[in-house]
Amino acid sequence: MKKKNKKTLIVTVIVCLMPIILGIILYEKLPSQMPIHFTINDVPDNYAPKNFALFGIPVIMAIVQVVYLLITMKVENEKKPKILKIMEWFIPIMTVLFYIIMVQFPLGSTVYVGKSVCLILGILFIIIGNYMPKMSYEMGKLVFHPRPKNEKTFRTMIRMLGYFFIIVGIILLILMMWV
Repeated sequence: MKKKNKKTLIVTVIVCLMPIILGIILYEKLPSQMPIHFTINDVPDNYAPKNFALFGIPVIMAIVQVVYLLITMKVENEKKPKILKIMEWFIPIMTVLFYIIMVQFPLGSTVYVGKSVCLILGILFIIIGNYMPKMSYEMGKLVFHPRPKNEKTFRTMIRMLGYFFIIVGIILLILMMWV
């Protein structure tokens, strides 16, 4: 494992686990059942025991991050698509943001889950759509099934898919105004 990859792995796992500090600080103020899922109307519809929500979820997300990084580290850094480098931070950032929402709701704060999700996904879709056309044909043969027939077909397909992702991202950002 290269030094840069090891550093990314350590830093992103630490970011995934950092919310536990907030959970420890607020532990006594939080109810025994914590909301872990919300409807589009910002109403919790699924709960978990406090210890699992505060400590288990960040640990699970850290494990998911480690697995993701170990899989993507097999791609050489020189050949690694920029989108994979950006996605290295997706799980840690989402863990922190959703943890804050999960903790703030029982404390009586106004939480806009629907708006937060639309904002995060809208930005993510726009980023993915922007970088998708830059994907190499060789990478496309590994990712897509059935495989593209030739490079021209692949370029057309990936460009259209990139436009689609950007349009969906923009729609999500617009929906954020109404949710």
